[in-house]
Amino acid sequence: MHQEFGRLQWIGIAIFVSLNIAYTNQTPTKLAARDGPPAPRPKPVMGWNSFYPSGCGANVNRKDLLWHADLMDQKGFIKAGYKTFIVECGWERDLKIKEDYKIERRPWKKAYWSLQLPDKADTLAANLNPKGLGLGLGTWGGKQICPRTKDEGSGVKALSNPDAYLNYLVNVRRVAYLSHRPCDWASPARLQNIDQATELNECYIEMENIISRHTFQNQLFYATGQWGASPKDSKTEVNSQRIADDTVDSWNSLIRTINALYPYSLQNQGPYNDLGWLQVGDNKLSMVEKITQFSFWAAAKSPLIFSSDISRLGQAEIDTLRNPGAIAINQDDLGQTITLKHRYSADMDVWSGPLKDGNTVAVIISWSNDATTKNIRLHDLGFSSAHIFDVMTGKDLGVINEVYTSKVQGHGSLFLKLTETKPAPEKKFITFPAEQAEIIGSAQIRTTSRGVKVVSNLQADGKSALRWNNVPGSKSGWTLVKFAYINAELSPGNMDDSKLNFKHTTIVINGDYENPSYADMPITGLTWDDMAEGFIVSLPLKPGNENTILIRGESGQPAPEFHLLSVEQTE
Repeated sequence: MHQEFGRLQWIGIAIFVSLNIAYTNQTPTKLAARDGPPAPRPKPVMGWNSFYPSGCGANVNRKDLLWHADLMDQKGFIKAGYKTFIVECGWERDLKIKEDYKIERRPWKKAYWSLQLPDKADTLAANLNPKGLGLGLGTWGGKQICPRTKDEGSGVKALSNPDAYLNYLVNVRRVAYLSHRPCDWASPARLQNIDQATELNECYIEMENIISRHTFQNQLFYATGQWGASPKDSKTEVNSQRIADDTVDSWNSLIRTINALYPYSLQNQGPYNDLGWLQVGDNKLSMVEKITQFSFWAAAKSPLIFSSDISRLGQAEIDTLRNPGAIAINQDDLGQTITLKHRYSADMDVWSGPLKDGNTVAVIISWSNDATTKNIRLHDLGFSSAHIFDVMTGKDLGVINEVYTSKVQGHGSLFLKLTETKPAPEKKFITFPAEQAEIIGSAQIRTTSRGVKVVSNLQADGKSALRWNNVPGSKSGWTLVKFAYINAELSPGNMDDSKLNFKHTTIVINGDYENPSYADMPITGLTWDDMAEGFIVSLPLKPGNENTILIRGESGQPAPEFHLLSVEQTE
């Protein structure tokens, strides 16, 4: 999370609460521990977080918190659906005090027992609930196992009795949401090394077991940080999971998070993918970029949580956050995320996903710095025609055939709902395995632990490459090409813009090294065994069967590892 967390030494705490998700990979032990059938899947949480306006120190006090709760009511956020009020940190101090008195820090052991049986129901939740708000809390759940700074979490010990504390939070403090972050900085080493990943995942698994033992899964929402690549990767009790380091107020940070979603979006089942807090208020993003973030987060079914001084929000930001069309998409009963349908390098992304009523939601993101005209090809979404509505404005854009054209501001977006769709003709592809291609320089074939052959070590040295020969093209001048590849070059964190969870890859067509094409290929998972199939680009192939496609690294970075390419058959 944010580096300022390192300035506060937390008291050891744990919160273990959840709503159960009805997955099929539950163990018999877990099933036996529950009473009755699994609960319906909850909707993505919508709410406010105290961190940016209040921090973790003296400003985390009852008076200030309740002031923000009143503002949520006055500004219409509660009515719009933002019903979770999250105290991110600093809450380990006594909240059972007079409204105008700042929270007093106490040794954890004394605070625990003094608060176990309060003399009256004067909890923070008791003040929030009548407003329609549920109390949420953020926690490490004990030790901070991967601090962002050397002093972060020093002196914090493991919990001696997490079960007792769980009961206290649920039954006395009436917690409605829990964000568990035992790993503040989930570095690539932490996520990819099996021993370190196992240590992290076991923190979550322990919580899952406590949830089941106390049958709290039907009462509260359990949100985790990032999971590592470990065989002990169980998410049966998890309602949402972070997919990347915290999203901050920069365009590069949004790019980093959007690319991080790609492998998770291909899984279809599992927890909601938490893309991080919405960046509204006084920050470095333009209003256009804020709307792009909100649109993408809403369509991806990410929790919609903002952390800002509500009194300083502009009306445009308030209207965006309360947009009923976007919220309806986010809270759709199907709860399925969007997936990347087509990436046009340096131009735009096309993402879409299904809705419960059979309609489709699409988000188009402009990578251009200036306003440009975008031609949205409906076949990228699988349709030949559709009745299109603008989600943010509610405007009926009419029935569109083949291509929808719209001007989009720099770093802007289109948030569309497609109804009355007609499917496009099914496309057929011919496949070319990488192992049958020409392997040049230091490039080599390797076999993953899952038995998949890929071409690796495609260095950006001007000598190493992978070249497919005798590739068919189309008469139109542009041909759809799909890649199956592996890229586990993870971003080191939100303070480093050198790696944004994608590889900028050179594609040379027919030996034209002076005019190469490029593909910005997102990560495919946490390890170099995690492959993604179906990443689509458009390449300028010539008619006939004599095209060559050469792949090499770019900008000092090796290219992804390739398993195969598939070329659209147009004749």
